Amino acid sequence: MTERDMGGRDAYGQDVYEQDVYEQGTGSQAGRGQDTDTYGQAGHGQGTPAQVEFAQGTPAQGTPAQVELAQGAPAQDVSADAGASRLAGRRRWVVAIAVVAAVLAASGVGASAFVKSPAEAAAAAEAPPPDVLTAPVERRVLKDTLIVRGTVKATQVVDVSPGESGDTAGRAVVTRVVKNAGDAVGAGDILLEVSGRPVFALPGALPVYRDLGPGTRGPDVEQLQKALRGFGHSTAPDRPGTFGTGTGTALTAFYGKRGHEPRPAHEDGAEALKTARQAVTDAERQAEDTAAAVTRATRATGAADTGSAGDPKGAADGESVAELRTAAARAAQDLTAARADLADEQGRQGPLLPASEVVYATGFPARVESLTADVGSAVSGGVMRLSSGELVVEAHVPESQVGLLKVGQGAEVHSELDQRPVPAGISFVGDAPARERKAGADSEGPETRGGSPGYPVRITAKRPLADALSGREVRVTVAAARSKGEVLAVPVTALVSDPDGSTAVSVLRADGRRDRVEVRTGMEADGLVEVTPVNPADPVNPVDSTVRDGREGRDGRGGLDDGDRVVIGIRPSGDEGPAGEAP
Repeated sequence: MTERDMGGRDAYGQDVYEQDVYEQGTGSQAGRGQDTDTYGQAGHGQGTPAQVEFAQGTPAQGTPAQVELAQGAPAQDVSADAGASRLAGRRRWVVAIAVVAAVLAASGVGASAFVKSPAEAAAAAEAPPPDVLTAPVERRVLKDTLIVRGTVKATQVVDVSPGESGDTAGRAVVTRVVKNAGDAVGAGDILLEVSGRPVFALPGALPVYRDLGPGTRGPDVEQLQKALRGFGHSTAPDRPGTFGTGTGTALTAFYGKRGHEPRPAHEDGAEALKTARQAVTDAERQAEDTAAAVTRATRATGAADTGSAGDPKGAADGESVAELRTAAARAAQDLTAARADLADEQGRQGPLLPASEVVYATGFPARVESLTADVGSAVSGGVMRLSSGELVVEAHVPESQVGLLKVGQGAEVHSELDQRPVPAGISFVGDAPARERKAGADSEGPETRGGSPGYPVRITAKRPLADALSGREVRVTVAAARSKGEVLAVPVTALVSDPDGSTAVSVLRADGRRDRVEVRTGMEADGLVEVTPVNPADPVNPVDSTVRDGREGRDGRGGLDDGDRVVIGIRPSGDEGPAGEAP
């Protein structure tokens, strides 16, 4: 930026030419103009003595600035510095005025925030206008849903406990594990081996409780015979329920097909059987010999009779034949007895099915729920838990809810493993509470207050539940009640009871009016209640039904239909939530 500063005359009365003042940053630089005519030329001798001395190169008298000027040294222009100083001062004043103006303006805005008119103060002191909460009227089927927690279980759970029997006494050890936890089990499969002996899974509902061998009778024998016939092994000629040679033969074939031999019913059976067979052989030979003797004697007696009648020798031969015939008859009886003894011994010495080598399940494929033994583990109690049959949900409900349930009611099973609910139904409802469990006993369901697990309830799925759900807890929703078709329904909170006993709802119309509509209530389910307008065909009274100054009309007449909005509460507008709707 450049400013012009006009000078006057100097100390010698000469005109001083224009000075240029330059301002850069914070300082200034003054330039100086020179004119040879101002100071004269050397040798002219014109002007003041100082000028003459300057021109002649002699020392000049005067101020230092004049001396410096006369000697050719630079000098500062006093007038230029003064002009720059005045300019900077004017700028500082402008900035100060602007700052003061800004402060005053801000103070005015701040003061206006705290200063209110009487009307504004009165408005601020009033309560905020209320916000009406509404909910839609729906035409729907009402279902009263009961939620129950239960555990998925098989219809039968069996603990496999191979006991100590026979030659395994005192040393029952797991020598092989065939089925592990989670494995499927088929009918006739080997579960594991204990001391080298197999443990089979057979179909049947009656639990095993004794060894079965030749001569035993009962329904458990009939169950075994049925299972053996199912594997293609005939038990004839044994009668149902009697363990005979036919059943023994079938059992031996069943074991052999799976790489094992059944245990004998008696350890000394081989020797006893050998003796019985020898006795039969001896009896057969005796019978044959006596029969042959009778034949020979009879022939001899016949020849003697044809010779001479009344011969004493012939009479003696007749007596011998009679004796031989008696001996032959006795020999035949002995043979029959020997054969019977052999049959009895054969029956007594047949194969044995020990209780430790079989477990019965009602349905196959079954599942191994748990395995608590490894190879080398000593057998002590249960080593495996087997579940069979379809998976069902076992639950318990308190006395206050059991009356809502009955066999055949629809239900849905919800689990984390299945994205969609599984349709189901109530298949059993107990008529008495389940027995209270002892402290420390494993719980099979949620217990109600007082320690009792409640009334037992079984829910059966209409399609098979996933095997992975076995033992897991699931949620069951039961349709305890259902309306007959679609009905008008409103939230329970929309009902208003009057002193005269009538019930009504307040309908919020599109223009802001609130109409009181008297209704009759019906079924209640899941927070909704069935309503029927008392006068559904009556038109709305546009005067009496209008809410003015917070008061609602009392005519009790008006229509109600699907899509209308009913008032369920009042909320201050400052509360959270969308205005005009239930949160």
